[in-house]
Amino acid sequence: MKFFEPLWATLTTAAVGAASWIYVAEVGNRREAWDSPIFFTILMPAVAGIAAVVSFFVPEKPWRWAMIPFGAQALIAFLQNPGANLLPLGLVMFAILGGICSIPAAVGAAIGRMVRR
Repeated sequence: MKFFEPLWATLTTAAVGAASWIYVAEVGNRREAWDSPIFFTILMPAVAGIAAVVSFFVPEKPWRWAMIPFGAQALIAFLQNPGANLLPLGLVMFAILGGICSIPAAVGAAIGRMVRR
């Protein structure tokens, strides 16, 4: 059963990242999701919350549940615009955003460990 915990967590966080990038870009009528004000006001807190909840249930290496959604977003952004000349800068930005969301993920993991004791 231990094998399935990281698997469902990986699939969940990747799906949230990919779907949210597409959704925010469409709803915000933008080429890239982070050009929409929805990205930082709604999406970032939502991804941070998802990372915290997933980390509560799978507390080992909680930073990955914050980084995977942004990795999925980077993949979707690349697939939508493979010739983007600012892609290296975008990858750095995705890493920074993942790092920021690692904080609530670490808190979620700590709470999950305390509850299990």
